[in-house]
Amino acid sequence: MAFGVRILAMPVALAVVLVLGGGSVSAARAEPPVAYPIAAAQSSNPFSALVGKRRERRPTRGGRIKIERYVLASDDRAFLFEQRQNEARVKFLCSPSDQRIDCLLDEAGPAPEIYLLRQTRGPRGDLIYKNAQGDTLLRIASYGGATVFWPGEAQGLAASKSFGDDSALRLIPVGRETALRRARAATATISAITGAPIIFDLGVTPPDDTDATVLADAVMRAAKGLRNVADDPTGARIIAGRIERVTFLPGEAPGVRLNEAVLEIHYVPNLDIAGRPSSVAISRLLEEAL
Repeated sequence: MAFGVRILAMPVALAVVLVLGGGSVSAARAEPPVAYPIAAAQSSNPFSALVGKRRERRPTRGGRIKIERYVLASDDRAFLFEQRQNEARVKFLCSPSDQRIDCLLDEAGPAPEIYLLRQTRGPRGDLIYKNAQGDTLLRIASYGGATVFWPGEAQGLAASKSFGDDSALRLIPVGRETALRRARAATATISAITGAPIIFDLGVTPPDDTDATVLADAVMRAAKGLRNVADDPTGARIIAGRIERVTFLPGEAPGVRLNEAVLEIHYVPNLDIAGRPSSVAISRLLEEAL
């Protein structure tokens, strides 16, 4: 009988050695080894093998992305909030009467900005979400209520959770024609606001069958950044006298630069919203440089 026990125990020891030997598997994806009870292997019960059989599970790939819809208490405006492992995102949806430029510029449909947020914790346990420039866009209280700072409004607005089946906050894939259409519309709109011709120049555009998602979104953010500054008559006059062209340049890092009379928008293709400067970053540069 002792000889039989040693034989049955050998696969267990071998299995443990094989599991522990897989040093190349990353700690984030590897599941803890499951030890098979020796008592189950020695049992004479024919059903014990079924009870103790390990169930195969699919490896997990991080936490699930959670999308929440909020509605303002004062009206029917809504925004989407997305919490990821290391970041958060918010998107202020366009309403029928919305006059924001990213809701009106593209005749094919609205393209409201998706903001990348950083999370901090407030003194009462509230979660505070800020953009890269340090502006607070959203505060979620410990009891679940929310205060949002809607684009263009100085005061915080109360909001509550609603229901919706919304997809992840990523840029919708578009092609070269969308980027060109938005560039033409931005040229006409910003020129009309400032009273001087300001050309949105895409430079060497990608072929018709090439993805231009980040480029097209960069055009919208540049138009919005310029519009934010030109809303003030003094800002509009300064922009008209200083900027003649807005050019878009692919590169290794997103950014914005004022090169004499040219506003350069640097973008990284295929990097989603992290591949272009935000409208706030563009506005801040203009406010400081002009």
